[in-house]
Amino acid sequence: MKNKWIFIFLFILWKNSTFSQSVVFIDSIYNLPFATKQKEKNTLIPILLQNAKKCKEKNLNLREALCYSDLSWCYYFNGNFDENIKYSLQAIKLFEKLKHTEFLAREYGELGFRMSKRNPKKGLYYMQKGMQISEKNKHTQPLLSIYNNYGTLKKNEKQIDSALLYFKKCLQLKQQIKDKAGIPYSLNNIAEIKIEQNKFEEAKELIHQAFNLRLELDDYYGISDSYAYFGDLYQAEGKYELAIKNFKSSVAIANKYGFNNLQRHGYLMLSQCFEKLNNSTEALENYKKHIQFKDSILNKESNDKIAELEVKFETKEKEKLLLEKEVEVQQSRMKLIVSFGLIGMTIVVGYFVYRQQKLKLKQQEQEFELKNAISEIETQNKLHEQRLTISRDLHDNIGAQLTFIISSVDNLKFGFPGMEQKIQNKLNAISDFTKMTIIELRDTIWAMNANEFRFDDLSARIFNFIEKAKSAKSEIQYKITIDEQVKQLKFSSLEGVNLYRTLQEAINNAIKYSECTELNVQVTRQDSILKIQIFDNGIGFDIETIDFGNGLYNMKKRIEDIGGEIQIDSLVHKGTCISIYLKTTNHD
Repeated sequence: MKNKWIFIFLFILWKNSTFSQSVVFIDSIYNLPFATKQKEKNTLIPILLQNAKKCKEKNLNLREALCYSDLSWCYYFNGNFDENIKYSLQAIKLFEKLKHTEFLAREYGELGFRMSKRNPKKGLYYMQKGMQISEKNKHTQPLLSIYNNYGTLKKNEKQIDSALLYFKKCLQLKQQIKDKAGIPYSLNNIAEIKIEQNKFEEAKELIHQAFNLRLELDDYYGISDSYAYFGDLYQAEGKYELAIKNFKSSVAIANKYGFNNLQRHGYLMLSQCFEKLNNSTEALENYKKHIQFKDSILNKESNDKIAELEVKFETKEKEKLLLEKEVEVQQSRMKLIVSFGLIGMTIVVGYFVYRQQKLKLKQQEQEFELKNAISEIETQNKLHEQRLTISRDLHDNIGAQLTFIISSVDNLKFGFPGMEQKIQNKLNAISDFTKMTIIELRDTIWAMNANEFRFDDLSARIFNFIEKAKSAKSEIQYKITIDEQVKQLKFSSLEGVNLYRTLQEAINNAIKYSECTELNVQVTRQDSILKIQIFDNGIGFDIETIDFGNGLYNMKKRIEDIGGEIQIDSLVHKGTCISIYLKTTNHD
């Protein structure tokens, strides 16, 4: 109720304001609670459009961008996705011009989430960009929604552990800043994971906590959302009557305030629950309502689903419907002809308008992508120059100093032939360690000097490393197998270094700790996935009780940093297998 009176006051202020007061009003709208914006979206749209126009005329770029950001949200809640993307891109353009990284990160994150269902690849790109900007500049506020939305994407990709990690990160941040409106969203997201894991009691407790917080805030969108989560929970448990009751409560609130996405979800879930209860009439009616609120033209899947439900419905009332159809056809034939003519004209006009708008939006996106591409190329060129400078310094300075150490140690050994064996052994160890350091330094310089290289280059390094390993542990039988189709794959310097270091660590661990007699490295490509396996026949270990040290943690971190996954499998006395998976869609 408090938020409602605040909004009424702001609306009256806007109606009677000078331009300087309008600036204050713009800031007030941007800081309105999320639920208030959802509820008052239709009232806000014309206000925001007029304010954006005024700000543009006065060159108030930041306020203009804030108006565009709010407009994108309002159009999203109304189901107008083209306008949503259009205004979000305009806001991003202005935030970049102003170098306002906090607002820029937030806008990238929100745009990424809203695009995730229509274009998952592009949505993930924008969301990761927002996350990188926030973490780099230590902006907490944008990370609240980005972590939450990124977790949702991971859940949709069935990466449950990653999803839960980001949901918990988000909840922790919100609890730290006491974000009472945002905490329920994170609680419900974690509850969703618990439902998938069949931990229904834990899920129920989390949803109850979220529901109570939303009641305190009079958050109607959140209350409707919580009812939907209760419905999802009971549906997963097979308690369809309870699920229907909660979905109906969610839909009732969503209908009252025009929450389009909750209307679509609620009617779809009601249709599924009634279908489970063999109530084909209610299932059909609710599915038709779901289609009415969809944001795109009916596709084949929707038509097939309606047809399936109609077949069930018509088995009970087929004779009655056939009689009514025959009468209707005779009475309304002429009306249908006229109606179809009007519909045809409307479709043609609508198509041309839609096509024009789509072309305009596509052009804007291409311009935006071109700008980003040019910026990325310039950044890469600068980074490459810096890498070359650093690698030369490493080679000329550090490399020379290490070589001097080796030379000095050798001179000591030859200059004092009668020294104690213990001292001579220590000098030998220093010399060997320094030589290994030089090798590692050369590997680093090799990676830094290339923007990209083929897997064939990487395999040569792997072969050299295994040859050295043979001299250290001659009793181990080594075998390395690399598919021919893998050798031509291209990788960035970061990807190459991380793969090489991970393989180094895995092979070193097997040599040091596994007590194996056989060590195999196998590299294959299945579809668009690069698969690398390092397995031995050593003593193995218990996955549940082992304490993973820095080495295994660093391996996992390196692979995750380049978008891959690592899996460790081991059985006591049976050996260990480390599997690395990396998408290679853009590596050919």
